[in-house]
Formats: sequence, C-alpha cells, structure tokens
Amino acid sequence: MGVPASQHNLNEITTYFKKPSPLDVFYGIAVGSLDIKELRAFTVNGDKLIQPVKEVNLDSKHLLSEEEISKSKPAKDSELIIFGESSDKILYKLAQCCQPIPGDDVFGFITSGEGLKIHRTDCPNAAQLLANYGHRVVRTKWAKNKEISFLTGVRIIGLDDVGVIQKITNVISAELKMNMRSISIDSHDGIFDGTIMVYVYDTKELDVLCRKLGALEGINKVTRLEARGE
Repeated sequence: MGVPASQHNLNEITTYFKKPSPLDVFYGIAVGSLDIKELRAFTVNGDKLIQPVKEVNLDSKHLLSEEEISKSKPAKDSELIIFGESSDKILYKLAQCCQPIPGDDVFGFITSGEGLKIHRTDCPNAAQLLANYGHRVVRTKWAKNKEISFLTGVRIIGLDDVGVIQKITNVISAELKMNMRSISIDSHDGIFDGTIMVYVYDTKELDVLCRKLGALEGINKVTRLEARGE
C-alpha cells in the first residue's frame, strides 16, 4: 500500500481487526482467520493508514464508555502466553541451550528455520539475541499447568560417603515422588560432584528439591545446572 510499517499504521490495522496486539493480527493473517483484502477499505494520508469510518447514529445506545474504548486499543507490550490450557495456540520449542521451565523469566525468539523458540532471560545467548535481533523477540510468559513435567538438571557437591547416593535418590523418588532420568557422580579426594536430571513441573518444585537435597547431611552445595551457550 506504499506506507511504512510504523507503530501508527500497525495500531490502525490492529484496532480495525479488534485484536489486542499486532502479533495477533500477523498470526490471524498467517492462519487465514483474518482477510488481508479488507485493508483495501483503508485510505492513505501521506505515510499513514486511516481506518474506514463506519456511520452510526449518535444516540446513547451507540456511545462507548471509556472502558470499551480502552479495550479496543492494542495492548502495549502484550505478551504471548505459552504452555497450558489458556495458552495461545502457537507452536514453539524450548531452547536446549538454557532448558527453560515454567516459572523462569523467558522470551520468545522467532528463528529462521525452527519457528518460535523459548529462551530464559539469563540464557548465555540472550544478550546477543536481544541486542542484534530485537525485531524477532516476542514477550512471553507461562500459563499455569500442572499436568506436564519438564526436564531440568541439578548439580550436587558434597562428602563422598557410603549411602550418599541412596539418600539422594530417596529424597527424589520416595519423598518428593519425582521422576529421575539420570544420575552421574564423580568422586575425587573424598568429595563427590554429581549431576542429576529430573522432571519437574515448575521452578517452585525445583526450589523445593534443591532445599531438600541441601539439607541432607554431607551435602555442601545444590544448584540448578547452569545454562550453556550454543
């Protein structure tokens, strides 16, 4: 239409289609729920798009309240909600470099070949993505769900003692009833350094696991596995 994709023009299109954000408009066009041909009804004034004006009778029945007007405006910094019953119906993948789980502060990044990927904001790759590819970043948050578990890792350092593995696995499997995928222990000079991969629902459950393991006798340090860069 010969006009720039400015914030004004995106807002005009967004309010015309009665969507909360430009992202919803793009997605609606992509899946075919919105008809882009309707934009022909817009007029162009310089570099600005102007919505078609609908004629209405100006009586009390047609006057909008301030609340209704505010609802019709596109929401600033609107977020894409992922994972859960109330999540947006958009396919995404969890980035392997930081393995986000519900409760983590995250953002979505639109990749060129793999669609939308979810990264933790403290991911080693986050600074580069946000600085160099800000136009591909989507604000994202988690929807609540307690039905699907996510794989995450825990690092444990402590005294290498008889029965220490059994105490650790008892906390995970018997006490907290978590599913454990793998455990790896390396011992040197009476100190063990172990990595455990477990399935959790969210960061709260992970915090409980770390506290329980840290309270065991002979355990010096329990931390979540650090995210690794790609």
